[in-house]
Amino acid sequence: MSAKPLYHIVFLGDLDDRRTRICEAVLLRADGLGLDRGAIGFLGADDVMERNLVVPAVGIFLGSPSFAKDTDEVTELIEQSIPIAPIVSSVEAVAEEIPPQLRHVNALPLDADGTGVERMASLVFETFRLLRGERRLFISYKRKDSQALADRLYDELDKRGFDVFIDTRAVPPAADFQSVLWHRMSDADVVVLIDTEGFRDSRWTVEELTKANATNIQILHILWPGQPEDKESAFSHFFPLENADFVDGKPAKGESIADETVVRICEQAEALRARAIAARHAYLVDSFCDAARDVGLAPAVQPERYISLPTGNGRALAVVPVVGLPTSMRINEIFEAIDDAGATRDRWIVFDNRGLLDVWLKHLDWLNGHLPVRAVWVSKTPDQLKGLV
Repeated sequence: MSAKPLYHIVFLGDLDDRRTRICEAVLLRADGLGLDRGAIGFLGADDVMERNLVVPAVGIFLGSPSFAKDTDEVTELIEQSIPIAPIVSSVEAVAEEIPPQLRHVNALPLDADGTGVERMASLVFETFRLLRGERRLFISYKRKDSQALADRLYDELDKRGFDVFIDTRAVPPAADFQSVLWHRMSDADVVVLIDTEGFRDSRWTVEELTKANATNIQILHILWPGQPEDKESAFSHFFPLENADFVDGKPAKGESIADETVVRICEQAEALRARAIAARHAYLVDSFCDAARDVGLAPAVQPERYISLPTGNGRALAVVPVVGLPTSMRINEIFEAIDDAGATRDRWIVFDNRGLLDVWLKHLDWLNGHLPVRAVWVSKTPDQLKGLV
């Protein structure tokens, strides 16, 4: 059971039976994903100001005529760039049931018979990126020292719904290891390092660890028995192994790792991933929204995970923050996912270009000339937005 929640759902507004139905649907969805129910924390208005900011969150405002007024709690979540889903009895009732702070956000109708509950549960898990294709993790190790442990972790993390990359399998023999490593790592939220003797010399450098910290990628640093912590790895989350963590007391290559130790490693990886999701997504959203406000625009974070932005040229912009590598497949999915009732909405994705291979960045520039979605470096959004005013 999770000691502390890894994900927060903040309920505001009229906490009637709709809250109970949504909570039940979310917990059933967690069961289906094999996620401990204790990983989901349900908060109320009293918890907003004291919320742990490193935990990813989504807000749900249960609208009613009695609660259709601005509140400090809603303001606080908006300032934290937390998406808030307004729930209404019907789309026609937005003005009567939702505070002015949220009337520019897409509202979701929830009928008396429960229609809309499953859609709300889906939005929650999409926001937390808990679907299989979004749960990326990277394992780095020395094959001759810890092959068995790496294979065991791969199998267990795969069962838990992670999309796992292993560097010894994913990096072509003739490729520049460090550049490909960093490119691959940029698409993961957690990197698991199995640190055996000599590992740091042949695989990881201070530069890679510093890059990971700067981009909010979490490092789970598994220390082989006898391996010390070091100041160069200060940004890591250390997980020291002892001989007692192996059934026969002999580490060898990790063949006899105890089941309970594997479970503890996987639980730590899940906790770090939650922290990474919150930090990496917040960096993109905050950077874009700050740049938009600096040029006089008014961005709004929508519950469907995109930012809506009315522009000065009479058009509207839909911006999707993409954590990790923006592939053409993801760009196409974004294009299809955002509803566009007319021809007045442009679409952008905004991503962190740090660590991506130059050849990939050139490929994205080429795609910009051939696809109806524009991929924009987060560092270049201030200049890009100036042309929209």
